[in-house]
Amino acid sequence: MSEAMPIGGFFGLEPASASAPDGASVLDRWTAGAPGWLGFHNARSAFAHLIRRLDPATVWLPCYLCRDMDVAGARARYYGSGDDPALRSELADGDLVLTLAAFGAPVAEGLRRLASARPAVTWVEDRAQALAVPDALAVPCAWRLYSPRKLIGVGDGGLLVGPVARLGTPDLAEPPARHLAAAEARAEARDAAQVGAAYRRYVEIERDHTVSDLAMADATREILARLPLDPLALRRRANFEILDARLADHAAPLAIDLRRAEAPFGYPLVIERDRDGVAARLAADDMFCAVHWRELVRGGAEDAGAQARAARLLTLPVDHRYGAAEMTRLAERVLREVA
Repeated sequence: MSEAMPIGGFFGLEPASASAPDGASVLDRWTAGAPGWLGFHNARSAFAHLIRRLDPATVWLPCYLCRDMDVAGARARYYGSGDDPALRSELADGDLVLTLAAFGAPVAEGLRRLASARPAVTWVEDRAQALAVPDALAVPCAWRLYSPRKLIGVGDGGLLVGPVARLGTPDLAEPPARHLAAAEARAEARDAAQVGAAYRRYVEIERDHTVSDLAMADATREILARLPLDPLALRRRANFEILDARLADHAAPLAIDLRRAEAPFGYPLVIERDRDGVAARLAADDMFCAVHWRELVRGGAEDAGAQARAARLLTLPVDHRYGAAEMTRLAERVLREVA
């Protein structure tokens, strides 16, 4: 891959490996010590299945959450990103609370303490942005959700990790084979035009990622079982530090926690003015930075902090596809926008 190749955007399919991973695989690490797991087509389907089977009266969702995860319907209530007094005072035994390991950082300590104090509540830790969270910083006794295509090159996948025997055996259908097409095209791309064509296929396929009773593809499971996790985490850590050395003055406040994260999801910046314009200009230079998220689960109405983040954050990529040269190039280009 040349220096002029685009930075960021969705993942190309990870190269196949015929041998066992050198070190624990992604699948091994994600399911280690758990009583079981189920593989769905995507994480929102896994979460919807859990809600259907456990049938909680109330499902508490963080305001700062992708709208795609709002699958609880009329059961949903929303809590703020800080120490929300409504959650603490109105949470009832038998409720379900979704927590978020945002940007790869562990769930907030206050929520982890609350989970320890309320074992009769069902706790779920959404790790769609978390490749690795130390066991000591996990939400106690929580179900875990993973969305591998947000972190590595696979076509689909939503892992529900926990005591899945309680849920019975779901009747899941095979996913469409074409869902690998965009990741395959991105992996084969050799210039910006080919990356653009792969992205158009990706957008079409993403429209099909609705709540469904489709299984995770066998190809996804094979990649997760063969891909070692530690090198991915180390590269994310190193790339984050390169950006942080140059962009710390513009980092989002939550990046302080990410400096201690095992595998940061990205480098979130605060863009005080014209965030979308900055993102567009970077994209015009083939540097694709994500917005998390344009549409929150409730638009941030219950939480001013969530609303502010949604309007100002821009996430720079730090994943394993890149090294020091790409991170330096990205940081220098970003500084021209924000300095």
